Amino acid sequence: MCIISYSLKGMYKLLFFIVYFTLISFPSSGEITQKIKDLNSAAPFTDVKNLTSDLKLINNAMNSTIHIEGRFVQYAPDGSIIAGNLFISRPGKLRIEYDSPNSLLIVSDGVSLIQKDVNLGTTDRVPLSSTPIYYFLKRNINLDKDVVVTSLIKNEEEWYISITDPSDEAIGVLNIILDADKLSIKGWTIINGSENPTYVKLTDITYPGILNPRLFLTRERNRRKKKNN
Repeated sequence: MCIISYSLKGMYKLLFFIVYFTLISFPSSGEITQKIKDLNSAAPFTDVKNLTSDLKLINNAMNSTIHIEGRFVQYAPDGSIIAGNLFISRPGKLRIEYDSPNSLLIVSDGVSLIQKDVNLGTTDRVPLSSTPIYYFLKRNINLDKDVVVTSLIKNEEEWYISITDPSDEAIGVLNIILDADKLSIKGWTIINGSENPTYVKLTDITYPGILNPRLFLTRERNRRKKKNN
């Protein structure tokens, strides 16, 4: 399970976590793998009595982030590394540009989620509301209702929250690492059925007051907009 997928089903099943981006730097993949193993052996909830209020704090932190721009780097279990640019404008809008030679472009214009292969000239499209990513691009994120939280482990420096989608076991478990003070996302790993984690880090993250709306227009929608003007 990873952030990159060449099939439409895989694309939107894996994109369900992408709106979480708020990050910083990350340790090596080996350190993260060991950390997740250690967490998996711990009690699933270290502060059960405050679970509801803690989830509200996380929701508030996510909902307060509207525009995000930055870079991402994905480290896969096979050692491959893929990087690119990320743009998010909540509610509803997302753009992922992969570095060459990868020719994929993924765009949500607020209505549809679109995967384009620029080199092949192909486009796949599904309604945004039919994909898991919808829950994290919508105006009001609510982890307590939108996904299943399987663990929340807290210490003085970091919180670790694990979530999954019970409607599709193939998705696996997403482990999100948050800064304990700001509750900003520091990174995450994805563990699928093989229990081989993929991890993603973000760099050069900024929170602009506005992003160019054209980033979230597909070529087809651009043509329609020009025709109507």
